Order: sequence, then C-alpha cells, then structure tokens
Amino acid sequence: HGFMRNQSCVTQLLSVLHSIGKSLDQNTQTDILYLDFAKAFDCVDHVILKEKLKWYGVMGNLLNWFTDYLSDRSQRVVIEGVASRYLPVTSGVPQGSIVGPLLFVIFINDLPDIIQEQTRTGLFADDTKLYRSVKFPCDCESLQHDISNLNNWSHNSNMKFNASKCKVLTITRKKSPVVTDYRLGNVILQRAHQEKDLGIIIKSNLSWDSHIFSIVSKANKMLGILKRTCPLIRDTKVRRTLYLTLVKSKLCYATEVWSPANVKLQVALERVQRRATRWIFKSKVGEMSYEDRLKTLNLLPLTYDREIRDL
Repeated sequence: HGFMRNQSCVTQLLSVLHSIGKSLDQNTQTDILYLDFAKAFDCVDHVILKEKLKWYGVMGNLLNWFTDYLSDRSQRVVIEGVASRYLPVTSGVPQGSIVGPLLFVIFINDLPDIIQEQTRTGLFADDTKLYRSVKFPCDCESLQHDISNLNNWSHNSNMKFNASKCKVLTITRKKSPVVTDYRLGNVILQRAHQEKDLGIIIKSNLSWDSHIFSIVSKANKMLGILKRTCPLIRDTKVRRTLYLTLVKSKLCYATEVWSPANVKLQVALERVQRRATRWIFKSKVGEMSYEDRLKTLNLLPLTYDREIRDL
C-alpha cells in the first residue's frame, strides 16, 4: 500500500482489520507479527534489485538508466564544518528521490509470494506484518513456518530484521487463546498487549480507548502550545488554520478505522474542539455557544465529521 496510487495507511489498516473482524465474529483469534527491518531503505542490494527489475520486464536503456542512477554514488558526514572522507554507497535507494520509493517497493514486492495462502501480509513501505487466523496449535506452526521462510528471504535479500523490535500481538475475545512462542531465527519474539500500527494503537481486545486517549492528550498539548506561543495572533482565519493543521489533524487521522461508538470517548474527542473554538474566538464560557462557533467557522462536530469520512 505504500507509495501506491489510491492506496494509503487507511486502506491497509482497513484491509487488515476487516480480516481480524471476521475472525472475531467466528470466535477465533488472530496472531499478528509486527516485523522491523533494520535500516530497510539503506540495505537494498543493487545487484539483487537489478535482477528483480529484469524479472519485471525492465530491459535495455531503461535498465541501464537505473543501473547508472544507483552506481558511483558516495557520501560523507559533515559536523561543525569538519568533513569525513567520501565512502562509496554500495546499497540502498536514494531517500527523498522520486524513484527511490518505487525501487524499494519493487525490491520487496515478492515477499508475499513465499507466504502460505492462509497467512496474510500487510506491507506499507518498510512496515511489514504477518497475520493469521488461529483456531488450533497447528495454525501457529504454519505461521512459524512462514516466519522462517520470511527470515530466509531476508538473509537471501541482505535485508536483515531487527528481531529485538519485532512484536507479537494476539487479538481475541477468548479467555483461553492459543499461545505459542514465535521465533525469528534464534530469537523468541516479544508479546505485546498493544502495538502502534501505522500511527494507530491496536489493542489485543480491539478496543480503541488507548488510541483515543493518546490522540486527545497529543491534541490538547498542541493546543496548549498554540495558546502559549500565539497570543498575539488575533486573526480568526489564521487561528482556524492553525487549529485545522496542528490539532484537528491529530483527531481525524484514520477515523475510518477507529471511530468510537462509546459516548464517553466521543465526548472526550469533542471536548478538544470545544476548547479550540473558544481559543479561536478568544471567547469565555457562555459568551458564544459551541454550535454558533462551529457555524461561524464552517466546521462540523467531530462526530458528524467522522460519519462523513466513513461514507
């Protein structure tokens, strides 16, 4: 989903959570393995990448262009005017470039091919996860087999995993889930009760309270920073823009994934916007109703905003 047209963090999360939701409806569990590449963009092997470009039909002058693009690069470090000597760059894709992300996607695009059909992969740039519905211990064995294949792929591709940062999350409503130790090489992967996935906190019971409390806290902190650093900005339009850019963006990211049904959580989110609109107008409590402030600013209650995003 990363760097692909009409794909985003939200589409990837929705795809994964749809599968997890089906497992929960069937009263089974889903084991998710969050995998961490060590310096993924810096470790793309140029020789292997060239072979993969050929496999995808890149030939002739275009292949030569990519080869020249990646060849004869060097880099150095400059600290306080003191520079190191130049060293050749023999791996990696140029970050910040237009074709760099495309080359990385091509490099890892065959990764799902080594995974069994019942195990699914979630790829977004260098964020990688495996997940599988687990009914019996044999399902855990199958998932472990896929992990081993993935580990072999990483070694063959010179793309090492940082095993100490890889985590296992079991999502279930069962009181006695199937529990096993998954290994990446010789390392037993840590188990987590919650994990941040593309900016969203996923809990083992698939509730969203931790994520919502986290973004409310971050949004309130940012609003506090605006109040302290922008006291002389009186223009309502400027304050509205600051709110939309720095505060509301935190409250609305990926709401299609986590939009809460719990009224208390809805109120906690709305309370941030209430305070923000008072700051925009520099109004005191009771001077102007929340509904009037929203109407003047051409804003919607966050509840309505989330409903529109869900359409």
